[in-house]
Amino acid sequence: MAASEAFPKTEPEDAGGFRAWPGSLARWLFGRRVDRRAEQASRTSAPRFRNICISREAGAGGGTIGRIVARRLNWKVYDHEILEAIAQRMELSADEVRVFDELAPSVVQDWILPLREEHYAPQEAYLDHLAKLLEAIGRGGQSVIVGRGANFLLPREETLSVRIIAPLKARAIRLSERMGVSVRTARRAASELDRRRLHFDRTMHRVDSADPHNYDVVLDSNSLGLPIAAEVIVRAIEAGQSTRDQATATASPTNEPAHPEPSQSDPAA
Repeated sequence: MAASEAFPKTEPEDAGGFRAWPGSLARWLFGRRVDRRAEQASRTSAPRFRNICISREAGAGGGTIGRIVARRLNWKVYDHEILEAIAQRMELSADEVRVFDELAPSVVQDWILPLREEHYAPQEAYLDHLAKLLEAIGRGGQSVIVGRGANFLLPREETLSVRIIAPLKARAIRLSERMGVSVRTARRAASELDRRRLHFDRTMHRVDSADPHNYDVVLDSNSLGLPIAAEVIVRAIEAGQSTRDQATATASPTNEPAHPEPSQSDPAA
């Protein structure tokens, strides 16, 4: 199966969707100058979790859950928007860049890279742009990032790291509906994509992305359902905000109740 065929199509974008901003996103993120003083000030007053990173098994609904969470929190979601931003930076189509998405360089590639640089340079460029883009998104905060090993790149102490799983049978059925193929074909595609993602994280970050100890939360989207899985994540973010607010109030020398301004991550704001 071709690499591009293993990637399921995404859900339709929301009415206010994100298709309009990948170009400006690429210009802002890749050309941005970082104000270290402003960054330090924002971290001082930041909530417990500044970003959410969602690792997912193929067909478990991680992308859909990410969009539900982002909509509830009024945060930005970065899934295939990452591909579009990198594609514009590399002056390639999104389909061309998708070939390199979450694909780790092989040992053979590393060995022959000096001899065949014209062939492997696009993947090296993709990985370089991906790292810079994820770091920039992390600095901006209030973002939901789906896949691409982001949870192993951003600061652990301020990132809610989530793993979305589901039984292979359920994932194959879901993928078959989205891809328009048989369940048997979808099952092979899911297994292939899982291996690709595991190899990517193992090669790029030296971690086992299937190990539950690498995450704050592991959710079974099949037993819970997508809405409940998303609700758990939203509640965790809200609880993190409440915990920080309570700590601020307790530290007040006058012991007066604190009345913080609603943050953008609060759905009620």
